[in-house]
Parts: sequence; structure tokens; C-alpha cells
Amino acid sequence: MDPNTHSVSPASGLAALAAEFTALAAELAALAAHDPQPLTDTALADQVLQLRQLMDRLEGHWLQRLAAADARGAAGAEAGTPDPSTASWLRNRLRLSAGAASSAVRTARALFRGPLSATGQALLDGQLSPAHASVLAASTHDLPTQVTAEAEPVLLDAARRLDPARLRRVVTHLRLVTDPDGADRISQRRHERRGLWLTPTWEGMVALDGLLEPEAGQIVLAALEPLARPANAEDSRSGGQRTADALAELARRALEAGRLPQSGGVRPQLLVTVDLDSLLGRPGTIGGDLGGFGPLDPEACRRLACDATVTRVLVTRQPPGHHQPDHGPHRQPQPATQDPGGTEGLAAQVRAAMTLLPPVLGGAPSQPLDVGRATRVVSPAQRAALVVRDGGCVFPDCDRPPPWCDAHHLVHWLDGGPTDLPNLALLCRAHHRAVHEGGWRLERSGDGHLKAIPPHRQRRRPHAAA
Repeated sequence: MDPNTHSVSPASGLAALAAEFTALAAELAALAAHDPQPLTDTALADQVLQLRQLMDRLEGHWLQRLAAADARGAAGAEAGTPDPSTASWLRNRLRLSAGAASSAVRTARALFRGPLSATGQALLDGQLSPAHASVLAASTHDLPTQVTAEAEPVLLDAARRLDPARLRRVVTHLRLVTDPDGADRISQRRHERRGLWLTPTWEGMVALDGLLEPEAGQIVLAALEPLARPANAEDSRSGGQRTADALAELARRALEAGRLPQSGGVRPQLLVTVDLDSLLGRPGTIGGDLGGFGPLDPEACRRLACDATVTRVLVTRQPPGHHQPDHGPHRQPQPATQDPGGTEGLAAQVRAAMTLLPPVLGGAPSQPLDVGRATRVVSPAQRAALVVRDGGCVFPDCDRPPPWCDAHHLVHWLDGGPTDLPNLALLCRAHHRAVHEGGWRLERSGDGHLKAIPPHRQRRRPHAAA
């Protein structure tokens, strides 16, 4: 053996690698000890970019070793308890989510054990980010190996120029060329996965979830965008809140336009079932029922009644053959109790309220006695006159247009207010809610203008003004 030739044993190589990891950990500890505040703006910005590039390269080395551990079946070897699944090992040891662990294993296999070897080397060299590599791995995992290898140079060039979202769109377009049959299968599978789910929550909200095809998603976004814009510079709603309001507004306009197909012989409409006591604002009432989406509080029912068709339905809630003192079809029976403010009084109130619930929720069976005609509806002519007179929401400093407004009774029709122009005004939905749920009150001054009185300037009243 040449005396000048030095050989490196496996043991010494492992020791050197362990020393490098120790040195790397020491460098990170030293970096954590440095306060970035004294740095100049130029140095701070430069370090932000350099650290990101180093992190990307370091993640590339992590994926390289992950691929090797996956190939050997070494998951769990550090604890002496082999794990048959590399992804589950990552979930348990690193507390990754199932999706993140599976994505990491898939990316590692594609870059360092599969057809995207040039992409893996580019990641190690810091030429692209792990997000780009993940997009390429996920977008080509079901393509034939030869097709992916041939397309990789083009995809890698696109990855160096585009952000991950645009890169994903490019790969989708290129799949139509490289694998048209596969693209058709993906399109059909995507079509079959479409769906929209609305579920009531424990908090009285409605959870909305779903999957739309690209075309349908773009159509929905195009319809929501003009309705989701901030109303003015003072609009404090978040983007998500504005989108939620826009979706409700879009559906409301579709219902009001009357162009939807009929259901059960009538046009689709929001139906709220509410007892008279709740509409009159009497204490201890249960509000209205929206059907599958749960209850609606009494004041929200009064707000909706301002500009809706109200149909009187007289019912009896006593089952056949059962006789009780007549409290009237809409009057809540007053429970007999010697302790109205105590536990027994509360239990009696709850029992009385239970009888007012719909039968499907355990309420007493109801039998319709009389169905009256729809009443107090603002006529189309009156609505047109309101648009001409008010020009939009009459709440001070609000400029929302007439299509966004409800016809509001200054003195609620349920409280004896007439449905005529002096007692009507246009209010946008936000200020309509402020008047009812928020406790604001509108009064017409001597010159005909309306002024808004906030809740803290009003005396407590048994019933809120409508």
C-alpha cells in the first residue's frame, strides 16, 4: 500500500458526519443568540433572504435522507421499534399532520428515488424551493416514469420562473399534451368529487364546505366579487365576512327576482315559523324556526317581518282529547309556581316553552285552525316610491343603493304601524340589523329627515321600536 494513501473507515466517516451535525446545531444556537435589532436595514433584509435559501437547501437534504430511510425501511430504527410506514413514523415522531407527512414522503421518493432527479439536485443547490418541488412531485406522481423524465427539463425551467401556484397551473396545462387520456380521467374524477355541504353548528351558525370544479369556482367568484367589495372606506368587515355577506346577498337577489324554478307550486323563499309573542317582542319567547338550520332569535324575526310576507296561521297545540284551560292559540301559558324566580319557576318556563316548539323537536302536536291572508306587504308601487324618495339607505352617512335595502316600518306593523309611505323607509341590511338587534331607533324630525338615536341615548322600553 502506498504510505501516502489514506483510507477512511466507515466508523470514522460516521464520526465526522456526527461532528458536522453537532457543529451545525452549535451554529444555530449561536445564531439564536444574536439580536437582529442592531442590524442595518440592508443587512437585515439580506439575512432574511439568505436564511430562507439556506432553509430550502437544508430541507432538500432532509428529503434526500428521508428517501434513503424510506428505501431501507429504516423508519423507527432510532428507537429500536421499526415502523412499516414512513409517513406514520413522521406523524408520530415529528407530530406532523397526516397530509404533511404523506406529502413529504411522496416528494422525497419522486426527487431522490424517482424520475425527478434533476429537480432534487436543483433543490439541493438552492435553485428552487421545497414548495416548487412538492408541486412537481404531486402533479406527476401518476404519470408514467418515462413521460415524467422527458417532461422534467421543461417543468424545471418553469419552476425556476414561476411561483408554486402558477407552476401548478402550468403542469395542469402540460398534462393535456403529455397524457391526454390521463387528463380526461382526472377531469372525470374531479367532476365526480364535486359537492356542497351546509351543516348547522352547535353555535347556531351554518358551516359551509364543498368542492367546485374550476369552471364552477370561477363562476361563483365572478358573481361574488362585485358584492364582496368594501361598502366604503369605513367598512370594517374582514374579507371572509364580506364574502359571506356577498353569498347571502347573491342568493337573496335570486329569490327576490322570482326567476328560479318553482318548488311545490310556489317560488323558492325563506320560510320562518314564529309565534305571535316572539313577533311582539314579549319576554320569555323562543323566537322563530328556520327548519333544518335551527332557531332564529325574536328580534331577527321582527327584522325579517319588516319587509316580508306575513301569513297568519291559528293553531291549537293540545293533542286530540286533551283539555286544558284556553290560553289562546298564540298566548304562552303562564306556569303556576310559588317561586317564579327560583329553580321551579325556571323549570316551569322551560316546560311551557317546550310546548311552543315544532312537533319534530318535541313540542306539543299542533292542529291548524285557520290560515289568514298575507298582509302588511309593501306593494311594488310603494317600493318604487321609496326608491324615488329615499334613493337608498336612509341611515345617516350610509350610501348603499336601493337594491341592497329592505323596506322598514318606523313603527313596526306588529305594533300598529301602518304600511304607508310616511311610516316606511329604506334601510340596508347592515343598518336594518342595527335598528333591530343593535337597539338603534329612527325618528323623523319636523323637516322630514330621519335621525338615528343610538341605544345609550334611549330609555329602556318594553318593546324595541321597529
